[in-house]
This record gives sequence, C-alpha cells and structure tokens, in this order.
Amino acid sequence: ALEQEGKEVVVFHTVGSGGEAMEEMIQNEDVHAVIDLSLHELIDHHFGGDYDAGPDRGCAALNKGIPAIISPGNIDFLVSGPFKTTKERFPGRIYHIHNAAITTIRTRKREVEFIAATIAGFCNNAKGPAGVIIPSEGFSAFDRIGGPFYDPDAVKVFIRTIKNELSPKIPLRIVPCHINDPEFSAAVIDLLKSIAGSR
Repeated sequence: ALEQEGKEVVVFHTVGSGGEAMEEMIQNEDVHAVIDLSLHELIDHHFGGDYDAGPDRGCAALNKGIPAIISPGNIDFLVSGPFKTTKERFPGRIYHIHNAAITTIRTRKREVEFIAATIAGFCNNAKGPAGVIIPSEGFSAFDRIGGPFYDPDAVKVFIRTIKNELSPKIPLRIVPCHINDPEFSAAVIDLLKSIAGSR
C-alpha cells in the first residue's frame, strides 16, 4: 500500500542485528516514518533470548520525532538455540521447535506485562507523533487459534497494561483481528496517516 503511494519502503528482520541496523538507519538517514511490527528483540533483551538488539530497541524514531507506529508483534515468544540447550536455559516453559538451530519459547504473562509497560514508557516520551496499534486476536503466526503459543489471556494482559500506562495523548487502537490479517495492515496504514498528516 505504501509503495503504491510512491513511498520507498525498507524492511528489517528482527534478528538482533536487523533491529540494530534499523535503529542506526533511523538515526542517521532521512527516514519519514517507522512502522514497528515486531518487538521480540525487546523481549529477548530483557529475558535472555538470542535476538537481542539492546535496551533502546524501538526508541530511535520516537527520540528523533519521526512519526512512528508501534505494535506488539512477536512479543509472545523469545528466541533461543537448539531444543536441548533451550530446555536447559529455559526449563518448564512452552516451546516450539522452529528448526534444528532455533527454538522459540512462549513468554509468560509477567513478561508480556513488563514489555507493555516498557513500550508505553517509550511512547510517552516520544518527541513526535506516535501511535500504538494492537491486534486483539494474536501477536504472531504462533499466537492464533490452533497455534503453539495461542494465549488470549496474555493478549488481555498486554491490552490492560497499555491502557493503564499509555498517555491519553498517544492514539491507541485495538483491532479485532490477527496481526497477519489484511484488515490489520489496513488499520496500520490508516493510523500512520492519522498521526503523520501531511508529513
């Protein structure tokens, strides 16, 4: 949708180095807006996952005053290595074996709550327009009906925490669909246009 409007879109993969590269580009280049749809690098930083992009992941656009849309994509899991070592590092958790080298671990509700409060704090200190958008039917491909990490109660924890912690000056939209649904993409674009205006 953005490309059809003549925008140049750059995509970063949230694997630690990808998030770091995105933050660096935002700081150093003429970026007009940021849509941040995957924040599990923050989860990994705070709770020991492998895809750690540092404590300020997600802050560059907000600190620079660039219009930013923030969504809790992929905060339902941490990323770790092979299953055997993952079980030793994170005992007693819910796991999903992505492949021989990567295992994902379902986040606990207290971890979801912590990240929600962290995101709210980042947005509350934004120097420019920001908006938060939440897909209420799941945060990742794993977090949907029938998926290994489906947990609607964890989504409710995130929504409740954001509502309590986010400044009323920051637009908050809760969309009744899954993060991978086309309706959610359309809602993200609408919110970006709403906060960015002519910018």
